Amino acid sequence: MKTAPDTKRLLEALDTLKKQKGISMYQVAKKINYAPQSFSRIRSGGQNAPLKWIHKICDTYGINKNYIFNNEPPMFMDEKQGKLIEQSQNKDKGIKMNVAQKIPYYDAHLSAGMIKKFGDNVVNPAYFITIPYFVDCTLALRVSGDSMYPRYRSGDIVVCKHIQDKNLIMHGEPYVVITPDYCVVKYVTPHATDNNKLVLKSENPKFAPSNIHKKEILQLYIIRGKIEVL
Repeated sequence: MKTAPDTKRLLEALDTLKKQKGISMYQVAKKINYAPQSFSRIRSGGQNAPLKWIHKICDTYGINKNYIFNNEPPMFMDEKQGKLIEQSQNKDKGIKMNVAQKIPYYDAHLSAGMIKKFGDNVVNPAYFITIPYFVDCTLALRVSGDSMYPRYRSGDIVVCKHIQDKNLIMHGEPYVVITPDYCVVKYVTPHATDNNKLVLKSENPKFAPSNIHKKEILQLYIIRGKIEVL
């Protein structure tokens, strides 16, 4: 299992905490009422740290959440820094809620070439990412394959908004299309002769278009942006 970035940074912070203050992983687990064996699984890469425990550990030991989730130093903040941040968050709460929100990221490779199933990850996000101004987005996924190259490269993360009504599709825009058999990133256009069907097109000309019946689509997300992996 691939370790999520926030879990990796949390483990780094806990290692630093042990070196500086002698607080062991076992002591942390007991302090927050978390099973020590679960921490062992996190340490060994068997699972990622649950979001609620990350918050609890950060609040208990003064670890900077902005470092954990966004990789912005410092790793720890003193009492004065904590109060200033809390005051700033309370003062600007209404504004911040409008410009940033936590978007669930699913740690599964999304196939851009109809070669991998999406599975059950839709109900188990690996972690959450915060991107300013993407206030209406509900999903972030990693792309694999090169059918949408060069617009979306393998490894890029697409940020999407859920579409409830399949009749309100903006034709020619890129979408994440989920069916019982696959999950893909494609341009969606109307079928030339059948209103009940759609045409899925790739950016890469090496990949031929394919037809799909609207009833086959379980979930549909329009792509609002991407995070490029350089």
